[in-house]
Amino acid sequence: MAELAWYESLRATWRPEHVRLLLIGESAPEAGEGEPRFFYAPTLSAHDNLFCGVVHALYDEKDLEPGTEKEPWLERLRDDGVFVIDLVPHPINKSNRSLRRRMWRQYADSCVAEALDLRPDGVVVCLSGIFKVLENPLRQANLPLLHSQPIPFPVRWWRQQFVAAVRTAVGDITKAK
Repeated sequence: MAELAWYESLRATWRPEHVRLLLIGESAPEAGEGEPRFFYAPTLSAHDNLFCGVVHALYDEKDLEPGTEKEPWLERLRDDGVFVIDLVPHPINKSNRSLRRRMWRQYADSCVAEALDLRPDGVVVCLSGIFKVLENPLRQANLPLLHSQPIPFPVRWWRQQFVAAVRTAVGDITKAK
């Protein structure tokens, strides 16, 4: 599938040499009209909630506008050792809740294996529902999960809660180079 190859190519471009902070999302979003949305896409979309939430939490930048070129931010994230992977390797955001939950459980082991391969200094799970699926497997694999409570996805009405929770979870992990 060409879309999955696009996601993986972009993700590889921005993979840090050493992963200090690994963020785990649900899945890349379903492609819409025009350029597909994705954390690592070159241009900020109006619906780029995870990217905006992460940049706000880590760098206190809260005024990113749609159409902004992401490259300077992606470089900074990479240089600081921040990397994002997805629990499910294909878009499921438009699927019904039941199917999404089945996908979460189906891909939990492969996500944990991918996280182990990356050897992060810390892990943050960026969606309450997937936290419940990944918490025990991440801990059983001795991966350094940095929070013990779910963190909500940073859609507009949850953005401040996401920012505060991520800041608390990561502490100084991305600054301790």
